[in-house]
Amino acid sequence: MAHTYASLAPQAPNVLNLPVDASVDLSNLVEKVSKSVVAVTTRRLEWPGDVGLGTAFAVDRGVYVTAYHVVASGGGVALVTPEGEWSEAEVAAADPAEDLALLYSDLSAPPLPMGSVLRLKVGQGVVAVGFPLALLDKPTATFGIVSAVGRSLRAGDHFFEYLIQTDAAINPGNSGGPLVDMSGAAVGVCSAVIAGAQGVGFAVPIDLARVMYEMVRRYGRYVRPALGIYVVALNKALKTLYRLPTDRGLLVVDVVPGSPAEEMGLARGDVVTRVNGREVNNVFEFRLLLGESIIQNRPPRLEVLRGGEKVEL
Repeated sequence: MAHTYASLAPQAPNVLNLPVDASVDLSNLVEKVSKSVVAVTTRRLEWPGDVGLGTAFAVDRGVYVTAYHVVASGGGVALVTPEGEWSEAEVAAADPAEDLALLYSDLSAPPLPMGSVLRLKVGQGVVAVGFPLALLDKPTATFGIVSAVGRSLRAGDHFFEYLIQTDAAINPGNSGGPLVDMSGAAVGVCSAVIAGAQGVGFAVPIDLARVMYEMVRRYGRYVRPALGIYVVALNKALKTLYRLPTDRGLLVVDVVPGSPAEEMGLARGDVVTRVNGREVNNVFEFRLLLGESIIQNRPPRLEVLRGGEKVEL
């Protein structure tokens, strides 16, 4: 397993050797991406009977990413290719709060390169690939653009943050499949359970799946990164309202008692400006940097502004 989580937004080269301008004919892109995509069933195929279906895609040899709700039933999980190859799968990690799961399987599929949501721009072309509506003949593809990045919304009991919004159709069964950019790199994990409005689809950033994968690869289990603070991203209006020295960074509005944040010395009113030497301007970047610290087995280094003074924690 050769991937390393070396930076927040690792460069995703055109590893599939596809033309950047594929707006006219996406058949080559879809054909190559489809080789990494498999169907997920939540029980062994038997007839008659109901079978829960979804999609997953390979990110390393025998390692697949999917949506948590696809495998949440707790029954047996199996992966199936359009050619009829079948193999049981083990749920190696799961995070219902992010609707992500990691699967191990003997089934072989070429890994799909992982991009980063941090480089996505509104208006950029994306393709969703998966097995919607129990159609297992071969993966289907829908094309659209990135409508927004960083969307937050509530679905049932869960509150999702920093989602990719797209007008590419994402139907039941597409959940767990990749949302890829025009280079063929996965930028998101499609989630049909996050229903916002007609004609709008959402995907969980692939960056979160990368953190999960790297953590399981190193430690054998996944722990959702958390420091124990409530923060809000600053802007010019909040700077003026609270008379702060900067309009960039994260304002600490509360600290959980007994949390790692309290042990580090973080306090209400602090402004977190850097984590591990990198500027941080939103909660999503903050979470990725915390995950990177866990993966590298070292405590995070925070730079904060406190009363106009720079403090390192």
